[in-house]
Amino acid sequence: MIFNDEIWTSITRMAAEVLRLSPSELEILRENDTARLIAAIPYVAGCRNADRTAVQHVATYLLAERADEIFDHRVEDDDAVGARLERISHCDGGDPKLLRRGMALLELTMVSGYERTQETDGARGVYNPLLSGAWDAEEIKSRLVKEIRSIPSTAMDEIFDVERALVGRWND
Repeated sequence: MIFNDEIWTSITRMAAEVLRLSPSELEILRENDTARLIAAIPYVAGCRNADRTAVQHVATYLLAERADEIFDHRVEDDDAVGARLERISHCDGGDPKLLRRGMALLELTMVSGYERTQETDGARGVYNPLLSGAWDAEEIKSRLVKEIRSIPSTAMDEIFDVERALVGRWND
């Protein structure tokens, strides 16, 4: 099944109903490119039960957004760039290369976001793995961009491409 606007509308409707989002919160979700990529990954990769997986992953994303005090980056997350994304990395079957590509796009978005917010994170006392020296943004970004570009996917790029990930906007 191909991921399209109709499927995205259905996924966001289900997530909004279950999580009791307001109409304005639903609209914000529908405009969120990162959430859309999260939902699209199981479809683009050809996973079984892509609809279930997409709704679960979007719900997990929304939960993490709303409960940031428990889901924000911690020192324990420094070992692997994708550690905090582990909960949305599970799919039933599908092309492992396309699954990895999607996760690499999310990791690149996250690292670029940490890079973009270093100054404000430091001023607010928010833990940032780049400020702590645990991660080297340029090395990680270079590796992820190379990995993403080595696995072509026009379908994924139409939803969320490398340039979008480098902007580092996780929530919008």
